[in-house]
Amino acid sequence: MPFSKPALIAVVTTLLIALGFSAAGAAALPVLHVPMLAHEPAIAGSVDASWHGAARIRLRYDFTNRRRAEHPPVVYVAQDPKGLDVAFVVIQHSPVVASTLSDGPGVFGDDNVQVSLNPQGLQGFSYQFIANARGARFQSSSENSAYSPHWKAASRITKTGYVVTMHVPFAVVRAGGSHVWRVQFQRFAVHSNVSDIWSYSPNATGPFDTLYVGTLEGVNPTGAHGAGSNRPAPRFQPYLLGVARSRAAGGSTSQIGFDMAVPITPTASFVGSFHPDYSNVETDQQTISPTAFPRQYQEVRPFFTQVGNAFNFTLGCQNCPQTLYTPAIPTFRQGYGVEGTQGPLTFAGFDVVGSQRTDLADALDFGHSSSSGIEQVDLQRVTVNTPSLVDNSSSLNGGYFSTRGHWFVYGNYAREDGTLVTNPSQAHYGEIGAGMKTANTVFVLAHQFVGSQFNPVDGYEMQNDIGGYLSFAQQTFHFSPTSKLLDVSVSLNDEKFWNHVSQPAQSNAGDQINVDFKNLWSVHVFQQSTFVLASDGEYLPFSVGNGAFVGYNLNSNYGKGLAYGEGPYYHGQAANWQFFDTMPIRRRLSFSLNLNENIYHSHRAAEPSFQEWLNSASFNWQFSRDASLSVGARRINGIDLPTSYFAPTFTPVFADNLSAAFHYLHGHNEFYLVYGDPNALSTTPAVFFKWIFYAGAEKGT
Repeated sequence: MPFSKPALIAVVTTLLIALGFSAAGAAALPVLHVPMLAHEPAIAGSVDASWHGAARIRLRYDFTNRRRAEHPPVVYVAQDPKGLDVAFVVIQHSPVVASTLSDGPGVFGDDNVQVSLNPQGLQGFSYQFIANARGARFQSSSENSAYSPHWKAASRITKTGYVVTMHVPFAVVRAGGSHVWRVQFQRFAVHSNVSDIWSYSPNATGPFDTLYVGTLEGVNPTGAHGAGSNRPAPRFQPYLLGVARSRAAGGSTSQIGFDMAVPITPTASFVGSFHPDYSNVETDQQTISPTAFPRQYQEVRPFFTQVGNAFNFTLGCQNCPQTLYTPAIPTFRQGYGVEGTQGPLTFAGFDVVGSQRTDLADALDFGHSSSSGIEQVDLQRVTVNTPSLVDNSSSLNGGYFSTRGHWFVYGNYAREDGTLVTNPSQAHYGEIGAGMKTANTVFVLAHQFVGSQFNPVDGYEMQNDIGGYLSFAQQTFHFSPTSKLLDVSVSLNDEKFWNHVSQPAQSNAGDQINVDFKNLWSVHVFQQSTFVLASDGEYLPFSVGNGAFVGYNLNSNYGKGLAYGEGPYYHGQAANWQFFDTMPIRRRLSFSLNLNENIYHSHRAAEPSFQEWLNSASFNWQFSRDASLSVGARRINGIDLPTSYFAPTFTPVFADNLSAAFHYLHGHNEFYLVYGDPNALSTTPAVFFKWIFYAGAEKGT
C-alpha cells in the first residue's frame, strides 16, 4: 500500500533517528595559490617538462560513498598569461570507458574529469569544463544554456588509466575582475559510479556545492581578458538559412537574421535578436509516455538560452507553476534584453515583438551564502499584450537553507491579472514548505494552492484549482567496496489536493526502491496511485506506475533497459512498456533503438480499447571532435492515451518521420545540414542549410 501522510512522516523521522543524523563540522577547505608559467604548457595528454612549476594536488575523497578515495587521481594546476591549465593523471583498475569522440554531452556517459569554476566566489556565474579519456569535451555555464566557447583538451589512455590535459582561456569566463576563484576538481568513473573530488565537507549536499569547494588564489593577476580588458568581448551572430522543398510543401526559401550580445559591464550584457530563425531541427521531443498533465518541452531558441537563465528561481518548489515558460511565446520579429549579475544580484529582462503581440518579462534574484546558511529572494513579472488580450503575472519567492543543520524553509507566491481574470481571489498561487537535505537524505513537507483562474498566458501550469499538501522522502544507502551492492535508494511520496468547492482534485501516493549492483545491473520496483479531476468533472485514475525496470550499464552511453508499468487509467486499465538500447557498431558509429507501447482497455462499451506504439531507431556517426551526423527514423501509430486537461477524441494517429542532421561547430563557424524535422509528427520533405558566424566572442559567451 502507498504510504499515507502520517505514516510517511513517521517512517522518515525513524529513519533519520536511526541514521544518527547530525550536522558534522566541516574541515578546513583547501586553498591553492596558482603558479604562473611563462607559456602555455603542452596540451597533448601527458605531463611533460612544460608542466614544470605547476602545483600538484590529489583528489582524496570519494563523494559518492563518503569515504577516502581508493586510487586518488593526481591533478596539476597552473596558469599562463592567457588561461588556466589543468592536468589529470587517473589510475583505475576497471577498464577505461571512452566511447564519445565528438564534443558534446556524451562525455558524461564516459569516464571523465571536470573542472568547476565560480570566478566570483559564492556570487556570479558558474562554469563547468568536462573532458573524457579520449579528449572529447563538453562545457556549461549559468550565463547561457548554449555556452560553447573554444577551449583545449587532449588525452591519452595508459596501461593504468588515462591522462587529460586542459587549457581554459580567461577570455571565455566572465570573472568580473576577480582573482580569487572557487573551484572543484572531479574525476568520475562509470563502472563504479564514483566521484573523486578535491575539496570535501560532510555538510556538502553535492560534489559541486559552492559553499564547500576549494579556492584558487592569484588567478589571472594581470587581468588579461581578450584585448587586455576585464570586460568580455561582444558577440555578433549573423546567420543564413536556406530551405529546399517542393512547391506543395511550401516552396524553397532563404532568410538572414542576426543575434548579438554586447557587454555593458564585466558581468552584464545587452542581448538582441532580429528576424530570428527557430526551426529547432536539432531536438526530437516526441513522446507517448503516459501522463495526465500537459507536457513540457526543452527551449532551444538562442535568444532565450541567454536571457532566460535568471527566471523561475526558487529555493524550494514542488510541482509548482512557472509564470514564464518560453516555449509558449510564438515566433517574433525582434527581441531585446539585458541579463547579468552584480554582487549578490542576478537579473534579466526582455521585450519581444511579434505580429500584433508583445511579450515582456523581468526578474531580479538576490542570493547570499555563508558558512551558516543561504538566503534567497526572487522577484519576477511577465506581461503579454495583444489587441484582444492583456495578461500580467507577478511572483515573489524566498527561502533559507541552514548549511549546518541541513534544514530549509521556503515560501512562494504569484498572482495574475488581466483580460481572462474575472475573479482575482482565484488568480493566485502560493506554497510554503520545509524539509531536510543532505547528500543522501531528502525530506520535504509542503502546502500548496493554485487558484482556478491562475493560468498565465506565457506560463506553464500542470493543474489549477487545487489546494492541499504534498510530501516526499528519499534515502540512499551506500555499501562497502567488497559488497556486491553499489547502492540502494528508497523514495516515498504522498500528495492530496482539493478544489475551491472542497471536491477531490488530485492525489498521488507511491513508493520506489532502486537497487544498483557492482556488476552494472540496476533493478527498480515501484508503485504509484494517481487520481486527477478531469475536464469533464470526473475524478479519475491516471496510473501506470505499478511495475518494474531492469537496466544495464546505465551510467554509460551504451545503456539498455526494459520497463513495464500498469494500473487503473481513465475509464479502464492501461499498461505501458518500453525498451531502449544503444550499441556500438564501429569505433565512431553507434545504433540506438527505442520501443514503446501503450495498451488501454476501457470498461465502457461505448469507448474504444486500443494500443499505441512509438518505435524509433537512429545511427550516430562521430566524424571528429567538431562534426557528427545523425540519421533517425520514427513511427507513431495508434490512439493517444486520454489526459485530464481536455476531452479525448480517440482519433487514430499514423505518422512516420525520417530525419538526418549533420552538425559542425569549430571556433567562430557553425553549420547545419538537415533533412526533415524530428520535432514534426511526420517527415517534413525539406532540406535545411544553416550557417552561423560568431564575430567577436564565441557561441554562448
